[in-house]
Amino acid sequence: MGRSDSFDGAWLVVEYVHDPDGTFVGVVRQRRVVEAVDEGRLRVTQTCGPAPELTGHPMAAFSGEWVFDLEVAGPHRHYLGPDVIGLGTQWQPGAMTGSGVWPRFGHEFTSYGVLVRPDRQLTGGFFSLAGRPIADIVGVAVPESTGVEPTLDLEADLVPLDDSWMLTRTVGPLSVAIDRPSPTIERRLLTMNDPVGGVMLAIEEHTTFGDERAVATVIQVTRSAS
Repeated sequence: MGRSDSFDGAWLVVEYVHDPDGTFVGVVRQRRVVEAVDEGRLRVTQTCGPAPELTGHPMAAFSGEWVFDLEVAGPHRHYLGPDVIGLGTQWQPGAMTGSGVWPRFGHEFTSYGVLVRPDRQLTGGFFSLAGRPIADIVGVAVPESTGVEPTLDLEADLVPLDDSWMLTRTVGPLSVAIDRPSPTIERRLLTMNDPVGGVMLAIEEHTTFGDERAVATVIQVTRSAS
């Protein structure tokens, strides 16, 4: 993200929280503001309001304001804290993945954010603690200027997968699958059907293990069949 990035400005976000077994448990509503504070440096402010049904759930602690700076370094985004420490990568304009920790919240995360239209962003990720899954998130964001809260169809059909993939979990309309074609290669695929936005999203991560770990990610957005 940078001053010319499509993620900047003020966004209304709705995050649909699921337990690791795929059970929907509630929503977190969020106002997110991304603004430049210096050359190559941005500040992200998230004001979050978990719904009452999340009382007693780990995501209930996500309430309130969270702030972190990030530094743009080519395709990489260094999350500098205080509330998020980690690394993001912009694989193509309007398409990012990231990972790191929320120290004050007390959880690790992996995340994605993809602009499927100039006024619609599909976002989400996975929270964990010492590698143990805590919550799976699918979310959607629209510019605050629209004045309309965004929605996802949690009952949407999953995107069909071919036989090379092993399905590992589903999160509403999102599916996560893996393939291990060799001892040193792993593929991970996230697919999502978004009939409200009229698109399907696919994020494929290709990891090669060896003396050095190499990761490449391909992100595709296609229009749903009408």
